[in-house]
Amino acid sequence: MAWSGYRAAMMNALRLRRRGFLRQAAVAGCGLAFHGLRSPAAAAENAPGATGLLPHPRSDAKAAPVIVVTLPVSTDVNLRARAWGYITEILRRAGLFFEPMSPDHLEELFHRPPCVVVLAGHLPLTVKQREALTTWINRGGSLLGLGGTSGLNEVFGVKDGHPLADGWLKVKAGDHPVTRGLRSSLHVFGGYTFKQGSAAALADAEVGNHLNRGGAILENRFGQGRTLLLGPDLVFSIVHIQQGVSVLQDGKPAPDGSAILNEGTLKAEDGLVLDWERDRSPAAPDGGQIFLEPISDELRELILRSVFHLAREQRLLLPVLYYWPRALEGVGLISHDTDGNDPAKAIALLEVMRRCQVQSTWLLLYPGGYPPEFYHQLKQHGFEIGLHYDAMTGGPHTSWSKENFLFQHQWVRRTAGVERLYSNKNHYTRWEGRLDFPRWCEEVGLHSDQTRGPSKKGTIGFPLGGSQPYFPLDDESASPRFLNVLEVNLLTQDLVVTCPPEYGPPLLDSALRHHGVAHFLFHPAHILEAGVADALTKLLDYGRTQRLEWWTNEQIYQWESLRRGVTATFHAASAVTLHAPRPLSQATLLLLRLGLEAQAVTLNGQAVPSTRQNLHGFEFDALTLDLTSQTRVQVE
Repeated sequence: MAWSGYRAAMMNALRLRRRGFLRQAAVAGCGLAFHGLRSPAAAAENAPGATGLLPHPRSDAKAAPVIVVTLPVSTDVNLRARAWGYITEILRRAGLFFEPMSPDHLEELFHRPPCVVVLAGHLPLTVKQREALTTWINRGGSLLGLGGTSGLNEVFGVKDGHPLADGWLKVKAGDHPVTRGLRSSLHVFGGYTFKQGSAAALADAEVGNHLNRGGAILENRFGQGRTLLLGPDLVFSIVHIQQGVSVLQDGKPAPDGSAILNEGTLKAEDGLVLDWERDRSPAAPDGGQIFLEPISDELRELILRSVFHLAREQRLLLPVLYYWPRALEGVGLISHDTDGNDPAKAIALLEVMRRCQVQSTWLLLYPGGYPPEFYHQLKQHGFEIGLHYDAMTGGPHTSWSKENFLFQHQWVRRTAGVERLYSNKNHYTRWEGRLDFPRWCEEVGLHSDQTRGPSKKGTIGFPLGGSQPYFPLDDESASPRFLNVLEVNLLTQDLVVTCPPEYGPPLLDSALRHHGVAHFLFHPAHILEAGVADALTKLLDYGRTQRLEWWTNEQIYQWESLRRGVTATFHAASAVTLHAPRPLSQATLLLLRLGLEAQAVTLNGQAVPSTRQNLHGFEFDALTLDLTSQTRVQVE
């Protein structure tokens, strides 16, 4: 036979085989109700002795429980698409182990153990790629769609998608594990809403005039598989809220006069994208409107909850390397901007912090500084020294420029005798552009910034994201990349001076509910004013009662770097080996519970006890362990 004839015959045979396979899969799963009725074929697969809904792979197949699928999309098609890669930052911060997969490799899913596939963005999948996913889900796969259906409307059980500019999620299923107990306004930007088909709507989206735009969060059963669709573009929304718009002019002030942003000074808040009316809440005792609930934290958790829910339904081994050691609820940070450089006030504040046995982060303002012996005390007692970059004063070295930033960075190192700085906060939260400043920090090796937060009473709380520290996405570069500068958002300046001291505990509680960082600024310049030292002491004590530890900014960065260095190799449905290139002491490993009872767990072959821990509404078995080199975890 000639080569052309042979090739045509083979292609025809493959088409017939594939068409027959798809037809059989469709017949096996057609007409199944959402509440879980199974076809005879599916029931046979789940009978005693059956191997499960999906074929088990060869022993050398990869076995990560979460697969992330995304791809570059032209900004001519979707301007928000450059942010979709941020899904990896969301999952890494949460401590999830996942594997990226190109859409070209989706057919490999048939040779892997069960997993949750995440489509990050409204992806332009080919017909072949959509067919592969459709068949895989029909046979028992689990799919999470973010920001659109990627052309899989039938699989997600929806129709008639409509673009969403910005809006607010309105929960309909308040008892569902994905949408239960949310408190924020859930402001979202971009993506789509849909009309329900076979899917159940967990939440709708509402636009600014309170008009319902249709289904936003929808769950569906497709054949033997399950899907969740988060129609609004949550990944872009998180980036948009955190990084804001470019600061080139004053922001729009709050209509109630609580945040006069148009005072002629460019600062971080001038880039905020949240809504003055719908995204703020009153705070006791004076009813002041503040950003009390961290919206971006809850958007992150909607994604995480969706993964947890699908993984539990699939009965997957899902390990999570929890945010903090020793199962801490969260971490607190106290920073001090040394405005005025008054040695007497600095000593008074240092005495308060030492009496409370809390180490904090001191950020030095050029020029002047403190006597050398004061810096010696800070270093001797474990306090951190960083930079308080001044681009506010407007002098020869105190105006906005990269040159002045580098000059002041070197000045702090020389003045305080510190070889390396980790932290910075800009004086008056000065900010220009969008990502210029974190690029400067990265270039000089300054690995954490605290500038993004309020300078006005009306922006107290979470105006620029949530309590989760994060690495920004440089989505303006030719090839989007992450900047190695950990942003730690600021909640408020000086209780008593800036706002009533009663604001402190609710703000701390909001951060703890999301296991983030509660960051408060106390200037040495105000420590001798009536009530300030007392408010600081009470805040520190309250945090401890809530299972929070007070860390320096450098400690936060070092812990996050070590934790993110841990990788995982999945061997089978019940075993994983964790690889720690650098020791990670007292880490908290969570294993998703598949039922009410605790699971039997072994570490390197030895049985170990676990405790019960709830994370974002889901039950886990928790272990505290020192990760060094390799640790094999087996769930019996």
